[in-house]
Amino acid sequence: MTNILPLEPARTLCLELASKLDSSQLGKALKQPGHGRMLGILVCTDGTVYKAFSGLLEGQYKHEGFVPPVFPVKEMEDLLALHDGIIKTSNDPREASRTCWNKVQKLYSFHCYDGLTCTLDAIFPNAPSGTGDCCAPKLLNHAYSLGKKPLSLAEFFYGSGSSNHMQFHSPCDFRCRPILKHILGLDIVHYDGDIVVVDKPSGMLSIEGKGPDKQDCIASRVRSLYEGCIQQPCVHRLDQATSGLLVLGLTKTAHDRLSLSFERKEVNKTYEALVHGIVEEPNGVVDLPIRLDVSNRPHQIVDLENGRCAVTKWRRLSIENRYGTKCTRLELEPLTGRTHQLRMHCTYGLGHPILGDTLYGNLGLDTRCNVPRMMLQAKKLSFNHPVSGEPVTFELESDF
Repeated sequence: MTNILPLEPARTLCLELASKLDSSQLGKALKQPGHGRMLGILVCTDGTVYKAFSGLLEGQYKHEGFVPPVFPVKEMEDLLALHDGIIKTSNDPREASRTCWNKVQKLYSFHCYDGLTCTLDAIFPNAPSGTGDCCAPKLLNHAYSLGKKPLSLAEFFYGSGSSNHMQFHSPCDFRCRPILKHILGLDIVHYDGDIVVVDKPSGMLSIEGKGPDKQDCIASRVRSLYEGCIQQPCVHRLDQATSGLLVLGLTKTAHDRLSLSFERKEVNKTYEALVHGIVEEPNGVVDLPIRLDVSNRPHQIVDLENGRCAVTKWRRLSIENRYGTKCTRLELEPLTGRTHQLRMHCTYGLGHPILGDTLYGNLGLDTRCNVPRMMLQAKKLSFNHPVSGEPVTFELESDF
């Protein structure tokens, strides 16, 4: 996983912590073979500093000067002691261990950015063991539990063990990312100080809408998380029902240069969709001009005379049985960036509406098939970094 917050000043404080450990008994213990641990520091906007370790520190869940774990220690110890005996005497130790972990997950509770709490079993069912014991979740949970706002985070390995001594790490994809997106309110794919790339969930707005109930969006959450972020970091949008990659500029320079790249069509975007029915052809191009239906906003309509040019390349990926109906998985590459372009082109260009599209799809069939959302995802994004100029590409696994 990428770094999720600025490294400084937390990284400098990590080096100071390591220096102190070098001359301490704890530091000597951690340098024994196999005793090394990931350590982390979180700095909050008010200057408060918190320290954490991953897992157990010399056999203990708690250690003076470090934040506590995200579960009640006594309840955890009692549960593990009870199941330890069950596992040892079970005819199926693996199943007994799984049963134990299912109960353990319910003890993990995380304080989140919005003041609410969430349990591990609710946000990450069947999480691998050890999930929630890493530094980043512990640090952010502790800060949010006290009403603090995170500013900077850094993690490093100290001692002898599974990583190199004094090597810095970003949070892991395997255990941390699935819970950090709930704690932070953002699924961060990339962060570097100039830009942030997020995986927008279906149902969330890209930018604020009209009315108090439409102020929560990707842009507002990014502004809240990153100190010094410009007022409007979005340079492009995804429909509320669409999921996937969204890049935002955190500085005016990054924002303006990204905006220019989008304007010049120097950004390559690839989407994936599930559409109703079987698309017989393997690939093709839809060239169908569209415009706003001014009497029925925000609907778009096909207008061969007055519509704006809209072109989409597409490729068939597979034919599937999903939600009780035959459907086709398509790769879509918009060569223009019109509002609702992909949805319009699938419905009116291909004759195969996107599953779950309540504006341009077959509502009766969607209801009967119980499609949970619109099956359209912004899956791949390529552009030149607005500051370094280096080409960068971000890609997601399909989320449907």
